This record gives sequence, C-alpha cells and structure tokens, in this order.
Amino acid sequence: MVTITISGAEKSGALARIAAFLVRKGYPLKGQQITESASGAKLVKVTLDISHLDEAKFAAEMKSLSPDFRVVSVEGAQSAAPSIKDMAERFPDIASLVRAYGESLESESRDRELAEAGKKIGAFQYEKEWSFGSPLKMPVALRRTLVPALETLGKVDASDTDVSLSESPFCATGKIACCEFLTGFMQGFLDAGPLTQNTRVHKAECRAKGDSRCTYTFGYDL
Repeated sequence: MVTITISGAEKSGALARIAAFLVRKGYPLKGQQITESASGAKLVKVTLDISHLDEAKFAAEMKSLSPDFRVVSVEGAQSAAPSIKDMAERFPDIASLVRAYGESLESESRDRELAEAGKKIGAFQYEKEWSFGSPLKMPVALRRTLVPALETLGKVDASDTDVSLSESPFCATGKIACCEFLTGFMQGFLDAGPLTQNTRVHKAECRAKGDSRCTYTFGYDL
C-alpha cells in the first residue's frame, strides 16, 4: 500500500474530484479522506493498493487536474520493486514499472527474468482483450491482434515478419535496457493464441546497442 498526501484541497469537492480521477485512471484506490495540516490547511490523503508509484508522473497528473493540487508526501512500499501484478493492473502505462523491476534484478539474470515477466503480462493481455472470436494464424494474428496491443505502448511499424519501435519505452541508451520484457511480452501473447503457439520471437536490433530502432522478428510455419 502507498499513501499519498495532497495539498490544495481548500475548494469544496476536492476529495471527490481526486478520487474520481484516480479511479478513471485505473489506480487501485483503497481509501481517501480529508485531513488538516498543522497550520489548518486542508489535505487529501489517498491510499493505493500498489507497491510502487512513479512520483513524478503522479505529481504531474495531480497538477493537470488542478494547479492547486501538490503532492506533499508519499508513504509506503516505495523501495519495493513493482510486482508482475502491479504491471498487469497498470497496463499499458507500465514503462516506469518495468524499468524499476529491471533495476531490482541482478545483471546476470535480468534479461531472462524480464522476458519471463513479459511472457506473463503478454499472455494475460491476450486472454483479457484478444481471446474472443475465432483464433487467427500468423501473419494475420500479428496485424490484427499483436500490433494493436503493442500500439498501446508506442508507435509500431510492422510487416508480416517483424515489428519495429523507433522509441521503445523499454529501451534506454546509457541506462538499463529492458527490451527483453517486450520480447517476452510478444512471445507470451502469441503462445496464448491457439494457432500462434509455434511462433518464435527474436530481438534483431536494439537502440541501446547503437541501432536506430528496436526490431523484433517472427519465425513461423505457414
């Protein structure tokens, strides 16, 4: 659980406005209340059922809701790495969670564990959003299901045998690259499809290694 204190709640309805905004944005809201600071200023306290919060992003969201709102404090499990459950609940807004997850892993096992996490999220997203209707074969499944799922994460260029992202949110030049999460996501997504289970995903290019974009290729039998 993370508890956030927000100032600027002097106007009537501030609590309801913040709570409604958080629910609309998909935050798992578990509690909210109005309190007062030592000086008597009204504060809103909200509790979210998460283990990790992107504080800068949250503060910007509050400011966009009202210039009066300001994050005063964040208490809770901020030091804990986000869980796969956190990522599943916040999809597609997960880039900061994936990076935090990757930073918490040992370098020797980071790529493998990121890929495994991606597989679970990919399979979950397929079952949740794309498993209805008649199963599709490759390459139709690539264009009609996987590419639209990837487009919620960033701009995608695709052919029948590869996809490329010029600005992958999981690739960081000079920082920890979490591209294997996306490799795993695509593999898990396709493995969950009854007619795409034999598709093989391979990362062919990576911006973190000097390439102009991140490219993933697909091997499958027609």
